[in-house]
Amino acid sequence: MKTSLFFVLLCLFQINKLGFCLEEEAQKAKNGVGSNGFITVTSFGAIGDGKTDDTKAFLKAWEAVCKGRSRGNTKILVPQGKTFMLKPLAFVGPCKSSSISFMIRGNLVAPGYTWYAGRYPTWINFDSINGLVLTGGGTIDGRGSLWWGKVDNRPSAMHFNNCNGLRISNLRHLNSPRSHVGLSCSKNIEVSGLRMTAPGNSPNTDGIDISNCQEVNIHASVIATGDDCIAINSGSSRINITGIFCGPGHGISVGSLGLYGDFATVEEVRVKNCTFTNTQNGVRIKTYQNGSGYARKISFDYINMVASENPIIIDQSYHNKGTNGGKRKSSNSYQNCHLAKPRSQHGNSKGVKVSDVRYTRIHGSSASDQAITLNCDADLGCAGIVMDHVNMISSTSGHKVFASCKNAQGSFYASKVSCLKG
Repeated sequence: MKTSLFFVLLCLFQINKLGFCLEEEAQKAKNGVGSNGFITVTSFGAIGDGKTDDTKAFLKAWEAVCKGRSRGNTKILVPQGKTFMLKPLAFVGPCKSSSISFMIRGNLVAPGYTWYAGRYPTWINFDSINGLVLTGGGTIDGRGSLWWGKVDNRPSAMHFNNCNGLRISNLRHLNSPRSHVGLSCSKNIEVSGLRMTAPGNSPNTDGIDISNCQEVNIHASVIATGDDCIAINSGSSRINITGIFCGPGHGISVGSLGLYGDFATVEEVRVKNCTFTNTQNGVRIKTYQNGSGYARKISFDYINMVASENPIIIDQSYHNKGTNGGKRKSSNSYQNCHLAKPRSQHGNSKGVKVSDVRYTRIHGSSASDQAITLNCDADLGCAGIVMDHVNMISSTSGHKVFASCKNAQGSFYASKVSCLKG
């Protein structure tokens, strides 16, 4: 625990130090265009008083950098000490340069009103940009309280679609109307040093949603929101999550998978050295019975739970029987490459198969007596489940915890999970 905390703090310090160095370099630019590669949004008319609409100025700066009209400058600076109000906007590529940077040192804030979010609801959207870098230590404030409980079709705060080689670091995300960051249809992504905050009761305010992405590394971040800290959705593989402090929230989830009868796949996921504090769930896999596909080759290693209500859970009947309830989320189709979700045309058609899932060195406390729930489908079941040194205690003095297994096949070592069948 102490080692992982030190690692996170060290990473955050180094990222912040890098941000200040970049800012010092950026301040040397004059009239918005400098030889060091920076242009500033204020040079294109942005005011930064938190009230004036700066959307057009940001888009002008983007056009200059993306289309190569800024004398070779490929970095946009959002200066420190200012707050820029932006209406919904999209930064769209492809760009001439192989790498474009947003240095966000100031604050970005959403409008002080709700709007029609449309079919693919996003406040700030990045689309078809390779080598995109976002960093700087600034804040992205979605003003989500204007939306929560009042508007059904709420936007995510920031979404990245078809952005290969994406790098996001050292930013603070506040109060998104819905999910804070969405990643879709992209490869080779690195995310680190993020701090995401929203009230624990804010609806569907996931920290990071991943759909149809490969080779994603998320590490050294603190996520405290009203829903999943990280959700890994269909089409995703080779996902590595390390050094995350999660809570409040609903934990780190694979799924939900198979909604509306979809064929869904997730594989090669590793979650390691993470801490969950006062979360509704810890590490979770959730699937719908009427879907098809698979979730496989998944591992949860060296996890610490602090009063998590459901530390370990597999639910192949997600919402069908009210298990681990809450209202069903609206569709994430806008995060699915901006294409309609395919209906189940092949596969087992009896559910999403869960297999080859390993839990290693998971310890800490459970806020419920049922610390482990393996709720697998009677016909499909779960296969290849391994519990290795999994030991939980109750967060309530005098209580004992237990495991519940339904149709789960696997093995256990130095773990009190005797209900798991070999």
